[in-house]
Amino acid sequence: MRKWIALLVSVSGSMPIACCAQQKSQTLPDARKPSAQIQPSPVYTPPTQGERFRSYVRQTYGVMSILEAGAHAGIAQARDNPSQWPQGAEGYGDRFGSAYGEIVVRGTTEYMVADLFHEDLRRAACSHPCSESVFKRAFEDTFLARKGPDGHEAFSVARIIGPFSGGAVVSELWYPAGSAQSNIVREGGLQFGLIYLRNLLRESAAHR
Repeated sequence: MRKWIALLVSVSGSMPIACCAQQKSQTLPDARKPSAQIQPSPVYTPPTQGERFRSYVRQTYGVMSILEAGAHAGIAQARDNPSQWPQGAEGYGDRFGSAYGEIVVRGTTEYMVADLFHEDLRRAACSHPCSESVFKRAFEDTFLARKGPDGHEAFSVARIIGPFSGGAVVSELWYPAGSAQSNIVREGGLQFGLIYLRNLLRESAAHR
C-alpha cells in the first residue's frame, strides 16, 4: 500500500513539471513570431559630399535628362517658341540644346543651394510593395527634400529655385532679345511639369 501511495505522489508531483514544459514548448515558437514580423525602420544618414555629387551627376546628366530635354524641345517646337528660330531639324536642334542647358543650370543650382541649406535631394526608397500613391510620391519628389539629422521631409528651397534659374539663364543668354522676361516664367512652369512627369514615370517603374 505504501508503495502505491509513494508512486501516486511521485506521479502527481511530476505532472506540473511536464505540463509546464509542454506549455513552454508550445508558447516559445509563438512568442518569437511577433518579433520576426517587426522590421526596424532604417536609420537616416545625411549624405556625404561624394554622395551629393554622384546624385547631382546622375540626375543632371543621365538618360532621363536627355529624354526630358527631347520632350521639352518638342513642346517648344510645337508652340513655335521662340518664334525667331526656324522649324525643322535645325530649329529642333536649337531648342534641344536650350532645353538641355536649362536642365544643367537647374541641376547645378539645386546642387549648390541644397548644399547651402543642408537639403538632401535623394529620394527615400519606398518599401516593396509600396502602399503610397505614385502621384503623391512624384509630387513630393518635385517640391520636397529631406532635412535635419532625422531626415524629415519639408519644402525644398533648392527644388523651387532650380527650375526658375534654368529658365532665367537660358532666356537671357540663349533666347533672342526681347523675349527673356516672358520666357522665364513660362520655362519655369514647363520645367516643373516635366519634372513631375519624370518623377511619375520613375515611381511607376519602381512600383512594379
